[in-house]
Amino acid sequence: MISALLHSVKRNWADHSQNPFMRLVRLFTGRTFHGSGESDEGELGASMGVILSLLPLPGAFYSIFLFDKYGTFFQWLRGAGGMDLLTAALPDEYFFIVFSMVMTGVVAVWRWDSIFPDRRDYANLVALPIAMRNIFLANLVAILFVTIVLAVDVNAASVLLFPLVVSASQDTFSFFAHFVWVHAFTVLLASIFSFFAVLVTVGLLMVTLPYAMFRRISLYVRSAIIAGLVALLSTSFAVPAMIETPESMVRFLPPVWFLGLCQSIRGRATPALALLGRVALIGSGVIIVAGLVVYLLSYRRCFARIPEAADIIPIKNRAHFTWLFRGLDHAILTTPFQRAGYRFIMKTLLRSEHHGLVLGGFFGLGIVIASEFLFASFNGKNFAAGSLPSPAVLAVPLILSYCIMLGVRFVFEIPIELKGNWIFQISLNTTPHEGALLARKVIMTFVLPWVLAIGLPLYGYLWGWRVGLLQTIVVIVWSLLLAEVLLLRFRKLPFTCSYPPFRDSAIVLVLAYVLGFFVFVIVTSNLEHWALLNPLLMAWFVAIALVAWYVLSRLKQEAREIDNELIFEENARAGFELLDLRHGS
Repeated sequence: MISALLHSVKRNWADHSQNPFMRLVRLFTGRTFHGSGESDEGELGASMGVILSLLPLPGAFYSIFLFDKYGTFFQWLRGAGGMDLLTAALPDEYFFIVFSMVMTGVVAVWRWDSIFPDRRDYANLVALPIAMRNIFLANLVAILFVTIVLAVDVNAASVLLFPLVVSASQDTFSFFAHFVWVHAFTVLLASIFSFFAVLVTVGLLMVTLPYAMFRRISLYVRSAIIAGLVALLSTSFAVPAMIETPESMVRFLPPVWFLGLCQSIRGRATPALALLGRVALIGSGVIIVAGLVVYLLSYRRCFARIPEAADIIPIKNRAHFTWLFRGLDHAILTTPFQRAGYRFIMKTLLRSEHHGLVLGGFFGLGIVIASEFLFASFNGKNFAAGSLPSPAVLAVPLILSYCIMLGVRFVFEIPIELKGNWIFQISLNTTPHEGALLARKVIMTFVLPWVLAIGLPLYGYLWGWRVGLLQTIVVIVWSLLLAEVLLLRFRKLPFTCSYPPFRDSAIVLVLAYVLGFFVFVIVTSNLEHWALLNPLLMAWFVAIALVAWYVLSRLKQEAREIDNELIFEENARAGFELLDLRHGS
């Protein structure tokens, strides 16, 4: 009986899923996750499934780390028995709300080109006997489905693990069940709010601006949204302590509204938080309706006018940075290859949305980690002028340098237009090449200006010029060493080579990055702090730098002896190798 019923439901769903409307929904859903195909994203674009599998991991790890806070044994060791769990969970609840909003918003910004139909959809669908109304509704259903998938995926792990950790010391299941549904409802609604906020922002720009202008400012708008989301994530370290002061500016932050909603459902909200909770409900309804309306308007304006839009947006010839390039030509760009390559790299980073967003993600990661270190060490002693800064304060510029340099090195591997790299293959002398030297100068361009213009004056003013000079020298020298490490065996002109096998070495790379962060940031900042306490220890920096430089020089020499040819194609490692057993030993 049951098997027959299941078979009937399965057959009816199979028949229903094959109708034209459901096929359109599946088409637009797959297009959102896998890209439209207009750009040759290759392996990077095909890894959306990997990204979806990674999104829940930060929430899971953060929940596990909270066992130290909520575990009964650890509470007993700290003498914190009888802790009010709901009060103690408020800062962590705020973090999960902010995290869900930021991650959903970032993915929405990353895929916003796939949210709206484009020229390829128009060319493939308009010629078919499909009503325009059905195309619109199918894409709308796909957007709603993607919104729900992202909201659930981002919070999939934390929505169970966090309540489980908090309620580990409770004997009743009712506390856990109530905590689960309140937490799940709050973070899912916050994620949906974030997605539709991005949709409204994009839609309003598409409706109000000419198409050419919209495409021209698209990268800058997306970068600004990501910067705002990163700033929002940074508030998770400071805002929870300000929640009890309703007159503060934090009441204008959307995550605070959802925290008020969460506390209201639990019956623990102050009158100010209860008011903000109502704002969260009303704001969610307004932003969803606004998103649907804006999507309708943008669809009518953009999709209907696609045939009128030019395939290529003309780019005006601007010479804003000519004086800067000329100065660099005389100072550090000593060969024609370096001069041309430097301009090509910098202009690519400024005009390519994919490269700019990836690089912005690494920048944002650096800002978030640096903010956490800064807030963790925030006290009068560390920031009083004339006293020595703590290791956490000394680590801030090292964190920013590390994340920025990793980001620049990572985007070097993303080709801008792989089909067009023939121009470089026929015009460049492939051996000997200056790819690593050029890449190092580009990487240091993103580090040296702010270290010298901001880091040196700031540390010198707050803690004296001895501290400022030592900090600047350490950051620059360690950044040069890191650049040498990152560019070992680098034999490319950035953006012109095919994708390296990311998937084959992803886990190893992540572990190497984590270990490198520990050495570059944690160990260095502590050594620097000890050297400030005892100047004799500064000899250790000199010794470590000389040894590292010698080792890297030998490794570079060995790499040049093996192969010194510029490459444009990554040779993937074979899945298996044949053993040649024809010759005996």
